[in-house]
Amino acid sequence: MTKTNTGLRLVKLVVLAVILLAIPLVTPNMYIMQILNMIGIYIILGIGINVLTGFTGQLSLGQAAFFGIGAYTAALMNTRAGLQFLPCLVGSMLMTGLFGVVLAVPALKVKGSYLALLTMGFGEVVRIVMINWTPVTNGTAGVLGIESPVLFGFAFDDLKKYYFLILVFVLLGLGYESILIHTRTGRAFVAIREDNEAAELTGINVTAYKIKAFVLSAVYSGVAGCLYAMMIKYVSPDTFVSNTSSVILWTAIVGGFGTVIGPVFGGIIMQVLPEALRFLGDWRLVVYGLILLVVILRFPGGLYPYLQKFIEKHRPQGAAGQTEER
Repeated sequence: MTKTNTGLRLVKLVVLAVILLAIPLVTPNMYIMQILNMIGIYIILGIGINVLTGFTGQLSLGQAAFFGIGAYTAALMNTRAGLQFLPCLVGSMLMTGLFGVVLAVPALKVKGSYLALLTMGFGEVVRIVMINWTPVTNGTAGVLGIESPVLFGFAFDDLKKYYFLILVFVLLGLGYESILIHTRTGRAFVAIREDNEAAELTGINVTAYKIKAFVLSAVYSGVAGCLYAMMIKYVSPDTFVSNTSSVILWTAIVGGFGTVIGPVFGGIIMQVLPEALRFLGDWRLVVYGLILLVVILRFPGGLYPYLQKFIEKHRPQGAAGQTEER
């Protein structure tokens, strides 16, 4: 890579950083800030399912369960035990990781549509427990009074401040994902996705790596759940339904399964599009579904891979030549 390319990349990173940091300063109202924060949370959720389904090929329709477990764990640790953000975050990660193992063990014995049904059933079981375990979860009333996060004496007590907290975890999540895919574990995930039997014949411990994928995916969802609970300051079973699992899955599909940046595009589209279509009233969901259908049919690999191809196709010849030299 030449010094010119290095300098250009550095300039791009600085510009991106300035834009990300300036967004709360130019956002006109809290409604838009709420959408921006939800985009960040769904990017984290999208990364989680991308690790499981996009990289490892294990289809899950129950991610809302892990999202809810993370949210309820944080909510209960905060309201019942009086714990602050960091212990709640660690608790959410540990609890969802544990349940990731619980789901992974039976999931190892099934695949395809049976795996999808198993994960969907797991999601429904968790939701029913949230509704009926009233002494702990308060049933349909949910958990109220969750406190805002406080880190090193700084309170993230409004949506603009909270944006920066979510941004940190989005960047950490993307950074870890990009490193993971280039490690032995990441290569094993991809090998399992491409051919489960062939991966096993090459000496990959398929069982262990599938469990790792479920646990990592669950932990990402747990982080998102903790951030969601402490932003909204209220959790209830209504949020963690099967439709939420579908939105999480679509976040990765639309952005681009098996790509690091795909969930970012998916998170933006899946949160902005429904809001942009509100003027259509009752027809909103119909148009929303049709747009998603067109995206999948026209861009079957997700939007990000096609954007990469478009950029490569229209890159100046000099830049293309430098790319080939690298």
